Amino acid sequence: MKNKVLALVTGLSSLVLLAACSNQQNGLISTTSSSSVEQSQSSSSESSSTSTSSSSSQEKKVDTSAYDSIISKYQTAVANNQTDDSLNFLVVNYANSQTSPASTVYTYRDLDGNGVDELVLAFKPGKLFKEHMITDIYTISKDSGQVIRLTEGPQLGMLGERMTLAYLMDNTFSYYGSAGAMAGGGSGYRFSSDGQSLVKEDSDSGADKVDLSNWDWKDLSSASTESSSSTSSQTQTSSTALKPDEFKNGNYKSAVGTWKSSNGKTITITSDGQLDFWGSTYPIDKVSPNQYVSGIYTLTYVDSSQVGNTPIRLCPKGISDGSDVGDNSKDRILATNGVPSEESHFYRVD
Repeated sequence: MKNKVLALVTGLSSLVLLAACSNQQNGLISTTSSSSVEQSQSSSSESSSTSTSSSSSQEKKVDTSAYDSIISKYQTAVANNQTDDSLNFLVVNYANSQTSPASTVYTYRDLDGNGVDELVLAFKPGKLFKEHMITDIYTISKDSGQVIRLTEGPQLGMLGERMTLAYLMDNTFSYYGSAGAMAGGGSGYRFSSDGQSLVKEDSDSGADKVDLSNWDWKDLSSASTESSSSTSSQTQTSSTALKPDEFKNGNYKSAVGTWKSSNGKTITITSDGQLDFWGSTYPIDKVSPNQYVSGIYTLTYVDSSQVGNTPIRLCPKGISDGSDVGDNSKDRILATNGVPSEESHFYRVD
């Protein structure tokens, strides 16, 4: 009897041990399986995050070279002292002012944080303006690549004199006028949701003004000079280089184009034989006398009281014009009835 009881107890113990082992094994399998799922989910999440980040970093930036035409248009307007409704006329007026001159600078800056750099123009700090004064802002449509002027209309189209558009730390603007100026008075502007216009608000956000002095500004006139030098250099090896032998026969085709001096004044010779000299246009065949000496062809105006007897000397590269201030390595026009200076030498720009 004792042996039977012992055998029964031993059997029950074995069953209990087997059950415990089975539960431990199942728990281990469950834990391992759960851990694997979590690890897989984590890996998938990281992969998705990496993919999104990679996609974001590979997003193409909008090409800002589309702004080149705007910069060129401003440069031409300043040089010729002429503008139109598509530009801020104050930029041209102050650039050519004899009493209160002010130069303009420009930079590229993503003002609303949408990945598109805006073109910002401003008056340069100096005697007239104590800090950078925004005069014009352009942006580019992400969809079409079209250049859009943000500062246009009766209020934003004349920034820089009596009306100020101040850029604030929260990517909005404060718009206000000087004493006696109409409109403004603390109103505000913000970018539209698509970044392609400025929306007026009853008041500005109250955020602090951004210090514009540390932005990477470029001088508008310097860019013009660089462009002119580059273009002038290219024309020396082209078919448009001055051809003095043709001048003797009254053929001025090699001189057709616009010529600019270091102070921004221009002389333009057109393909139909017209010569625009400092704002007045005359037919070339009415200019006399004609002289061709030592490779230099000279046109002298004698019928213009505004210009006077100012010689227009067409000087091919490599031929000295008798002064030590001109660049003899380039085609040039020397226009002066006095002592030649750097400003009296004109170089081809187109």
